[in-house]
Amino acid sequence: MGVKIEKALYIKTKKMMTNIEADKHELNGEKFICPYCKTELTFRRSGKRQLENRLIPILPYFYLKQGNEHGRNCEYNTFGKIEILARKAMNLKDFMEKKKPDQYAIRMQVVKQAMEEPPEEEEDVRTADSKGKGVTASKNYKNSGTMAPYLSRMKDIMILRSKMEKNDDIRKYLKLEYKGRTVNWDKFYFGPDNMSLLDLSKYFRNNTELEHPICIEGIIKKYIEKKDKRGKTYYSFILEKTTVKDIDAGGFRHIPCVSVNVYEGYGKLIEYMKDNYKKHNKQIVAYGHNPYVKVNPSSDNTAKFHNITIWINRTAQVHLFNDVYENLFEE
Repeated sequence: MGVKIEKALYIKTKKMMTNIEADKHELNGEKFICPYCKTELTFRRSGKRQLENRLIPILPYFYLKQGNEHGRNCEYNTFGKIEILARKAMNLKDFMEKKKPDQYAIRMQVVKQAMEEPPEEEEDVRTADSKGKGVTASKNYKNSGTMAPYLSRMKDIMILRSKMEKNDDIRKYLKLEYKGRTVNWDKFYFGPDNMSLLDLSKYFRNNTELEHPICIEGIIKKYIEKKDKRGKTYYSFILEKTTVKDIDAGGFRHIPCVSVNVYEGYGKLIEYMKDNYKKHNKQIVAYGHNPYVKVNPSSDNTAKFHNITIWINRTAQVHLFNDVYENLFEE
């Protein structure tokens, strides 16, 4: 599958076409060519993701025909993108290591250590307007601390994975390690589908001493201000629930309820997330460690809610984007 592609050359017309144009012409399954390396692609029309109360239309995309690979220097070559990230991390030898000619390894214990440093600082960036008059202020977020580069590189990897359909598209080229032990990608990157998040719940409830970082993907439904048991304020960014129809032997539906939480002391991160949410960048991938997982029955005893929470404190731990049609967000 590889990286999802948004434009390709249509074989029949020999003209470039965007994913939106191909969707309008209902070209599902038609043959296309990669604009960079000319390998054969096919097209997948926009899909639907059933959420709790509505359908989400997911953007269409071009992808590799089965058995094909992008050229070594192609813009969409997965390993090529990983090598670019490796060059950025060339001075972080305790973080990323080349294991084979076509495989790197990430040491996630270094990422966990980096998350324990103080959070980022904020700078005001002042620029003149388009006519060269006046000064406007905008905010630029930067990571501080000696371990900050590790978090930035981990975010790059998280963003790359978010552009792929499944973990299999990256696991061949990038190995995950934690304290000398290999961590399967299916035990690191969870979501956005229901079964993946239920796997997360089961994995961490059955292995309570696990400490390696995890990543969650989903769509932010809303955010609310709350207080913990000590009276400390935090913001909870609550993800959309998926529709669950399957019933277990006991008559229960199992429903993941996921939230990404931030304490009020990390004001820059909260503002960053709020700003993106208001711009309709509601799809989220975020990584943290030691997720809170607890299962509670519903009041009518027909469902079990798998409450899953991760806490973050840096912008390098979260990526917000928009991968659905814009008319979805019309209120």
